[in-house]
Amino acid sequence: MRTKTAFIDYVRRKRLDLLRADTPAQAAGEALALLGLDDAALARWAASESVLVSLPHASPNVFDPRTRVCWYAGHVQRQEANPAHHVRVVLTHINFSDLGWRPYAWWYLGEDGQVRCHRQFSRNKKRKHVTVASRPPMDVVPEQAGPTDLDASRAARWGADLAVSYMLLGSVTERAAGMVSGQTVTYLPLSLLVSFVREQAAAPSSATDEPLLTWCRLLTDRAQGRRAGPDGALVECPARQATVFDNYSNLATLAVLGDCHVLGGAKMASYWPQVEHRLGTLRQAATEDMRDPRIAVVPEVDLLRFAGPSPAVAAQLQRQGVPYSQGLAVAEHGDFAQRIDPFDLAGPVAG
Repeated sequence: MRTKTAFIDYVRRKRLDLLRADTPAQAAGEALALLGLDDAALARWAASESVLVSLPHASPNVFDPRTRVCWYAGHVQRQEANPAHHVRVVLTHINFSDLGWRPYAWWYLGEDGQVRCHRQFSRNKKRKHVTVASRPPMDVVPEQAGPTDLDASRAARWGADLAVSYMLLGSVTERAAGMVSGQTVTYLPLSLLVSFVREQAAAPSSATDEPLLTWCRLLTDRAQGRRAGPDGALVECPARQATVFDNYSNLATLAVLGDCHVLGGAKMASYWPQVEHRLGTLRQAATEDMRDPRIAVVPEVDLLRFAGPSPAVAAQLQRQGVPYSQGLAVAEHGDFAQRIDPFDLAGPVAG
């Protein structure tokens, strides 16, 4: 069995674990479709010759300039007759000290034109290292929310934990923005990649799957492991018990997704040689259909020039000390990414 096929089969077996056990059948089907984990989206991924990978943090916010990653992925897909499948591998182990994404609160635009903040978690000194995935799901309808944010909050309540709630919220927002369409995108928690590698590494040997098992064992032998402790903060543990590896090993697991380009910025480009080194230590055990993930640096485009805040919203954000987000942009500009392509004159920078 091809490595990518084996992983997609694993995702199909595990996908309902991402939803609350009491989710009604219709709501479960809708939630899986939003995440691109329904049968049609998984079949498209399986048939896709290549994959685009992005690595958002689990958060209700995607602030500028990070908005450009999913927007750029949609741009790349529109250029191709048979577009690569986009897999958004969500980092669900991040914690509430993450100031780049601020997962402890959700900033949205109310129907009254006020930028509102729904605080999901108290970020005090003792609790700020609690992981998003260790918290219960979001179950609130934000005050005076507009139509897209209402839809997002209703979908978010079916997540098995807060990280999956944020994945559902993000999917609704990115579809409304025109960044995502149809069954071309799958939202996937990084923890599923790690658990797949762990399961393969622990499996009894067989002639059919021996190369994959060997690769996974070699990776876990070299990886550093962490998992959430009783208080929800990450603690070190053996890699065979981990829910997340060290950064370079996490990125090495992307090799099981198929032929892929990883979308990132200058920071990722600076440490990508270490990822390549880790992949090099595994190459001797790679299966025939495995290829090392390659980085594609997303062009630095001033997106606020194309879909920026109104003066009233900009003034409120300045007072609150937060950047503009793609959710706020949807509230002000609708499906802006469907109508505007700021990347027409900017090409990818291969790494």
